[in-house]
Order: sequence, then C-alpha cells, then structure tokens
Amino acid sequence: MKSSYRSLDRFTVCLEKGLLARLDEISAERGYPSRSQAMADFIRRAVVKKEWRGGRECAGSISIVYDPADSRPGRGLETLLRANSKNLLSLQINILPGGKMLATAAVTGQPAALERLADAMRALKGVTHGSFSIITQLGEINEKK
Repeated sequence: MKSSYRSLDRFTVCLEKGLLARLDEISAERGYPSRSQAMADFIRRAVVKKEWRGGRECAGSISIVYDPADSRPGRGLETLLRANSKNLLSLQINILPGGKMLATAAVTGQPAALERLADAMRALKGVTHGSFSIITQLGEINEKK
C-alpha cells in the first residue's frame, strides 16, 4: 500500500437508488478524478459552513460587478474597504468584456463581519451582481503553526 493512503480514513456509504449516478454526474461536471475526492470536497464544504456558523475566524472572497461609467460604486467600494481595512487582504479589479468592472476582495475575519461587508458591497448603488463565499476557517491554519 502506498504511504499516502495510510493517512486516509475509509468508510462505506449506502445511497438510495439513482443517487450514485447523480454523484458521478456532478463529479464529472466538476472535474473530480474520483468519487472519493468529490465526497471529501463536499464534506470539507459542510465543515466550513458549520465553522462559519460557529463564528470562528474565516477567509473568503467578495465579488461585485458594476459599470465604471457610474462613479457611485467605485467611490462606495473605496469607502467601505477603507472602513473595513482590518478585514481586507487584497483587492483585484478586472475589466470584463463589454466594459463592466469586476472587483474581488480577499477577506478574513469573523463570519458575521464579513457577511455585513459583503451585504454592504452588494447593496452599493450601481452594483449589478455580487457574491460572497467563505472559503475556509482559519483556526486550523493557526493551530498548525
């Protein structure tokens, strides 16, 4: 047995008829090389969601789309990010085909604070689309140091 397999936990899963085929479809669509990797990713996502609800410090991303011809979203974004600079890791702004702007902020902090910031960014006048995603909780990262 390969040494990388020694650190794995194994378990058996029983699924209702038809669900395995759906798992295989999703796995293929998302590019997972195996069911195991798909399931591990699904479980990690559930753990992050649980930790998010638990209030542990997290890392995430907030993205908004706006038309640069309207100066309100740009000014509002600058004001919000200055006020929340302790949560901001980086900001990337890209020009999309058609001329709209895509602003993506990498953020860390308490989930509730990040969610408030994301809501405020999405609520800026002139923002046409927005999303918020918690990527991981930071407790494990800090504990491994």
